[in-house]
Amino acid sequence: MVRAAVIGAGFGEQHLAWIRDCPGAETGLLVHGGNRARAEKVAAAYGVPRVSSDFREAFEDEFDLVVVAAPVHLHAEIAEEALRRNKKVVCEKPLALTVESARSLAEAAAESGTAAMTMFQWRFHPAFGALRDLVAGGGLGRVVHVDLQFHHDFLAGPSTAFPWRHDRSRAAAGAFADQGVHLFDLLNWLTGRDHTVAAAASSVAWPTRTTTAGQPLAAGTEDAGSVLLTSPDGGLATASVLRVTSGHRRLRATVSGTGAVASAEVCPDTSEGRLDSSAADRPTRWPAGSLENPYLSFLAPDTGAADVRIPDFAAGLAAQRLLEAAVAHPPAVLSE
Repeated sequence: MVRAAVIGAGFGEQHLAWIRDCPGAETGLLVHGGNRARAEKVAAAYGVPRVSSDFREAFEDEFDLVVVAAPVHLHAEIAEEALRRNKKVVCEKPLALTVESARSLAEAAAESGTAAMTMFQWRFHPAFGALRDLVAGGGLGRVVHVDLQFHHDFLAGPSTAFPWRHDRSRAAAGAFADQGVHLFDLLNWLTGRDHTVAAAASSVAWPTRTTTAGQPLAAGTEDAGSVLLTSPDGGLATASVLRVTSGHRRLRATVSGTGAVASAEVCPDTSEGRLDSSAADRPTRWPAGSLENPYLSFLAPDTGAADVRIPDFAAGLAAQRLLEAAVAHPPAVLSE
């Protein structure tokens, strides 16, 4: 039995669902950031017996796995201590606030030999897996261009339920951290090549937002962004992220090769997906609920055959480098 402690009662709820559905795993502790009433409600829904506001309780001997789903500025401190105590670690993205912190985590994970995963869950959707297989198998020819898009509306409109996401000192970035790191990781994973940011631009849709309590909030992180990237062999890639596309949610990767073009598209909410290819007569489709639970692979018994979908902390570091390069370009502020 693997016994987990989940730190963060926001997106941590998704981790609770994944762990609940893993044979031989359970969550014994949920740590919240201040809203105890909500945390207790979530814990009751998933059968978690204990709720706390102190993340240090996650390091107790009874826990084998520490899940870090807290705001980004807490990732490095929690994950490093968990690794020091030889815990398995799953950390939400981005891995840390800075490249230096992410590198320290990647090195600590490598030195400890402890299993560690950055939560880039979209590697586990069969549509992206099929696209990767096409690229790796030469089905598209030599890759010339990759275009990635992640559009969502969870921050459409001038109000926000996530004040920390608008503060770079706590979130690292805005849409580039919320969605862009997923695209950066998919780009490297799909092509098997590390990329470099050649240019980037971003914008803030609402420079002043309103919290759920009705308080004004200065928005210091980008709501939309576009990045131009290059690979060592001269390939080009573009990535666009928006978190303010009202009523529209899409995650898509299109790979153009010298022989064919293929595009994988997934609904971020339902995980319904499809793969279109100019070399195929008809698209391949996957129904809602097709995203595989990442914990099934991460917690599987060691058979000596590594699952290439598992994004370790080195993958988190690679995405962090691209994130930091993208946010080095200050965002423009749109006129209200």
